[in-house]
Amino acid sequence: MTDATDPCSTAEPPPVGALAKAANAGHAQRRSGTRLEQAVRGAARAAIKRGDTTVQVRTTIKLGKSRSAPKQPLIERQPVLHLDPAQIVLSRWASRQEQSFNNSEFLELKESIQHDGENQIPILVRPMGSNRAAGAPNYELAYGHRRLRACRELGLRVRAIVEELTEGRLVERMHAENRERAKLSAYEAGLFYRRLLEAKLYASQRQMAQALGIDQADATRKIWLASLPMDVLEVFRSPLEIGCDDIRRLQSAWRSDSAGVQDRASKALDAGGPLPAKRAIVRLLRDDTHVGDGGSITTDVCISPGPRTDDRAIVEIKEAGPDRMTFRVNARLKRADFKDLTLLIEKFVRTRRGSPPS
Repeated sequence: MTDATDPCSTAEPPPVGALAKAANAGHAQRRSGTRLEQAVRGAARAAIKRGDTTVQVRTTIKLGKSRSAPKQPLIERQPVLHLDPAQIVLSRWASRQEQSFNNSEFLELKESIQHDGENQIPILVRPMGSNRAAGAPNYELAYGHRRLRACRELGLRVRAIVEELTEGRLVERMHAENRERAKLSAYEAGLFYRRLLEAKLYASQRQMAQALGIDQADATRKIWLASLPMDVLEVFRSPLEIGCDDIRRLQSAWRSDSAGVQDRASKALDAGGPLPAKRAIVRLLRDDTHVGDGGSITTDVCISPGPRTDDRAIVEIKEAGPDRMTFRVNARLKRADFKDLTLLIEKFVRTRRGSPPS
């Protein structure tokens, strides 16, 4: 079988009618053909108009560059090594808090790696350089903290890409990966941004936001959260639970009455310790104590404080007025004791007011 488009072909060319028929059939079957097919059809039509019965097709077709396949991520085009986790040290910019390794998401990741026998998605590290101390780790982690931790705990070697990275590029790759994988909590992100600014890696917060591709106002809120006094953050069971809406509410309250927020934080800790984020926010926004929660008990008369033990009152009078009093109970009570304590106080108050006990 010869190709009519081959300029070196010596075979007798097919009749024009056959060419035209084939061209028309091809056009009916496919609306868009290749450039070669289009050239054949064009030559056939021109021959028909001239009245030729046969035609020798000789054509030069300029082929453009084929569309290049989408670029694969750099991590897939570089060799993957199996490294000993002990040879990898965390960067000073490491943004994951310890609580990130104590949740169900991390356990699921760890189980998946254990099932596969390795981490399917490689981590990224950079070489430490020749000036490292003898016996020191060979690599610094850019991203993949959770995968590295899981492999270390499972006793597996970790699949990794080694790449030369500047400090700024390491930070940018780390932040981009965190956004693609398990996102940092607002608190973790705030600590991360604050460290970058304190180290003057960026000249301004605006420059940092542009380099990392983040919203500057959002970064400002998260940095503010990470800068709160510890006695306020300790009210939360975990600061990683604090959401963006929680930050806005807390920030508004802090701006209008920071002293009040800190006082309520102290009361919340005295009343029972760290709380889930939503409950903690409620307690910090307003004095939400109630009878029997270990926080305060309100009465209608003034009474003297209780006896002291080890120079600290077991019961303290926090506020006193003509018709109201707030106590602090410096002792941990069981839930069953709350009702008994309330009844005792009520009985005492009724007796002092001359009312019969209920």
